Amino acid sequence: MKTQYKFYLVKWLSSSLSTLLILSVLILYSCQKEFLEKKPDLSRLVPKTVSDFQAICDNEMWYSAPGVQEVSTDDFNISDAGLFASSAIVQNAYRWLPNTFAGQPFVLDWYETHMQIFYANIILEGLADITDGERDSPVYSSVKGTAFFQRAFAFYNLAQVFAAPYNPANANSKPGIPLRLLSDVNARYPRGTVQQTYDQVIIDLRTALPLLPDEVSYTSRPSKVAVYAMLARVYLAMGDYVNAELNANTALTIKHELIDYNTIKGNASDRLIPPALRNTNVEVIFYKGAIAYTFPGASALASVVPSVYNSYAADDLRKLLFFRNRGNGIFTFRGTYGGVSSAGLFTGLATDELYLIRAECAARRGNLNGALSDLNTLLVKRYTIGKFIPVVETNQEIVLRTILAERRKELICRALRWTDLRRLNIDPKFAVEFNRTVAGVEYKLPPNSNRYTFPLPDDEILIGGMEQNP
Repeated sequence: MKTQYKFYLVKWLSSSLSTLLILSVLILYSCQKEFLEKKPDLSRLVPKTVSDFQAICDNEMWYSAPGVQEVSTDDFNISDAGLFASSAIVQNAYRWLPNTFAGQPFVLDWYETHMQIFYANIILEGLADITDGERDSPVYSSVKGTAFFQRAFAFYNLAQVFAAPYNPANANSKPGIPLRLLSDVNARYPRGTVQQTYDQVIIDLRTALPLLPDEVSYTSRPSKVAVYAMLARVYLAMGDYVNAELNANTALTIKHELIDYNTIKGNASDRLIPPALRNTNVEVIFYKGAIAYTFPGASALASVVPSVYNSYAADDLRKLLFFRNRGNGIFTFRGTYGGVSSAGLFTGLATDELYLIRAECAARRGNLNGALSDLNTLLVKRYTIGKFIPVVETNQEIVLRTILAERRKELICRALRWTDLRRLNIDPKFAVEFNRTVAGVEYKLPPNSNRYTFPLPDDEILIGGMEQNP
């Protein structure tokens, strides 16, 4: 059924299916087992009640986020043999080739994220038709807020891969993503600008804020603190450090727990970080995982680059907990907040990211004491007890560079490095150029290159008539 649904979704994105057909497949995909066993009644397949829409909100399809950008970052290397045994997408993304998706008709990073937007719009439109007392229930508000939050998250995630980096100097002219605000399969949505894309993300998040509960029972459901945390991430990507710090601070006022890595025990080959979805990871605010590629999350040949691995001090517990030693100088990643059974990467929201956002923003405005206080609060939980020496520094640029270095180490494999590279490249002081050699051929990625924006899938250009990225 899942494969069949994906086929219909692709057809929907090409505007060739009826709304009823998609709704039927949508509910069949989301419903209970006994519902599937009964002969379909189309009048019953369309969601009508708040409970129906809550069930859609709790579907696991919300867990996924684009992951191809992680292949293109500078954190991991892979042997030529390992690379050429990988998919064409991985091979192309690793070498920063222009035709990343190799003409494939179904690009998960694009279509699964658009599926979430479609679901969110279905929920919002369905809730608007409810006229009885259910509209006054806390569940109604929570479901509505969830739809706005998830749509904002999906828009934002698409923008990190398929739209140009946010730069206030050209945000009103650079193409963003299509902002689908209705579920109508026949509606055509041109690409908005980058500015319009981020504006819509913020509008959706601020709309969700008063609708969501203060606390949730499961990290797969958003809360008010998740909205503040997401706003902090969005504003950081925009270079709006005032609002990023403000929202990070508000989120940390509500939730500020950190794991003491000294308390984590286990086998040297296991995934040791407490899982998010079992509510045993006190840092996780909201769960989301990346679409799984063999590189770097699941490949036994994808090794963290030596300069990154060696940047962790001997007494830094992340060096052990985040990486598995496979011999021959290969250290693969295992530190996902997704949990023991997860081969994917955690891309959700957590308090450690918020401490680093608030620290960076404080450093940028010259509040070095505040910046170092947040940095040291995080790091003392990452080092062997009694071994951590608090960072002390009075030079603003050194403090900022130290925070950015720790951000890379703490948030490795969370699909955040690509966005960081895009935003930091705008400042010549932090711009970097990368190069890789594969099969004797050298590949380069200059700062601010067009290749920091992935191409849209070919069928969106051929069928949907959208403008392709340069």
